[in-house]
Amino acid sequence: MVGTASSQPDAVVPQEARTKPPQVRRQPPSKKLQPGDLVCGECGEGNSVTRKFCSRCGTSLAEAEVVKTPWWRKLLPRRGAKVRKSGDRPKGRGRGGKTKLGLIVSNTFKVARRVVALLLVLGGVAYGMFTPFRGWVNERAAEAKGTFERTFFPQYAPVSAAEAPVGSLVSPEHPPNNAVDGKSDSYWAAPLGAVEPNMVVKFDRTVNLAKLIVHNGDGKGFKETHRAQKLHLVFSNGKTTDVNLQDRPDPQTVEIENGEGVNSVEIYVESTFKSASGIDASLAISEIEFFEEL
Repeated sequence: MVGTASSQPDAVVPQEARTKPPQVRRQPPSKKLQPGDLVCGECGEGNSVTRKFCSRCGTSLAEAEVVKTPWWRKLLPRRGAKVRKSGDRPKGRGRGGKTKLGLIVSNTFKVARRVVALLLVLGGVAYGMFTPFRGWVNERAAEAKGTFERTFFPQYAPVSAAEAPVGSLVSPEHPPNNAVDGKSDSYWAAPLGAVEPNMVVKFDRTVNLAKLIVHNGDGKGFKETHRAQKLHLVFSNGKTTDVNLQDRPDPQTVEIENGEGVNSVEIYVESTFKSASGIDASLAISEIEFFEEL
């Protein structure tokens, strides 16, 4: 028919079949995730913060999830090397990121370590081969051991009075000797007045006094007498020291100073704990034990 448009569609050139992109399956990360890593939203791989695209599937990491630092780890001190941004360079540092002072200290330590190792080897050879040197080393070691034990584990020995001490006296029943006779069921009684209660204790040899054990008051009636509160010690070497006591009936151990090389000591009671029975009561000390350091 003339003038009638064709109802058939135009011919189309065949096109190549498009290949569908492979589907990415989300999988566990191939390495342990660290705080700050970027987790790919497609495959779940962990990537360092410097990457722009996933190292496993190539997906953009612009919207990737960032691994957060656990709250408890923020409380711990930082360890390891400091992470720096690109272009950030430490100033004034040498090899391994150490400062000049750090390099000097490190090199000095290395040299000293080698010298010490060499000396130890030579000393071991000399100790094994030369008997005089071995004896000298053994003597120095014994002296060092003794010094260490005396410093940290001191040993004490009791010191007895050579004769009955002389001092303040209230009655013949309670002489100063009662305070050094080794018995705590008796006591030395002294008056309180214008003169401080005192006694002089002499030893049969020169000693190094280092400790006292004081039994204060009357053991049978502790509160019925005055008790010593502060003792002033005058040694035969011309030195003095003070001892503060507590108001209790059980024995008190106190360390003393300046008691080296003495053969006598004067003991003065400078202050007292007051008696519960009245001001007319006398001072009482049951026992004073002396000890020297070995």
